[in-house]
Amino acid sequence: MKKILCLTLTLLLIGAVAMADVPQLSSSLFSSAKQAVAYLASGEYERLVTLLPFSDVAPSADEWKSFAGNYSDFSNIQSDYAVAFWSGGIWVVAVPLQVPESGSVEVLALSSEDGSTFNGYRYATWSQVEKAYSQSSHVQWNDEYVGGTPTVVAD
Repeated sequence: MKKILCLTLTLLLIGAVAMADVPQLSSSLFSSAKQAVAYLASGEYERLVTLLPFSDVAPSADEWKSFAGNYSDFSNIQSDYAVAFWSGGIWVVAVPLQVPESGSVEVLALSSEDGSTFNGYRYATWSQVEKAYSQSSHVQWNDEYVGGTPTVVAD
């Protein structure tokens, strides 16, 4: 019994030390990232410059306009779902442009080293995001997407 208790406490201590290296993620990054998708879709690139809290120099409106060219479909923009995951020493906040019903849905992925400001951005697909967050030990959903069709079961 003492060995089991000792092993359990050791594992808890190791887990606590591992968690200490991961900065707390600010919930405001989710709302900023979701709003960024709306501004990107509507071509309001100037607003993106002031909306997103970048730790260094924020991308210019021209850089956002150029970046928007990576996306092929700005119709039916969703603002419900976003996921953040710890990957390689950074938080990645990923917002799919549409409801992520397939792996080909386009995603705005913003990175944060400190959990409170962004330091980078990139284009991704939902399948890339799913693969990355499935391999992460730290995942936070702003509103989790659960795919499938609801089934009604009678009592």
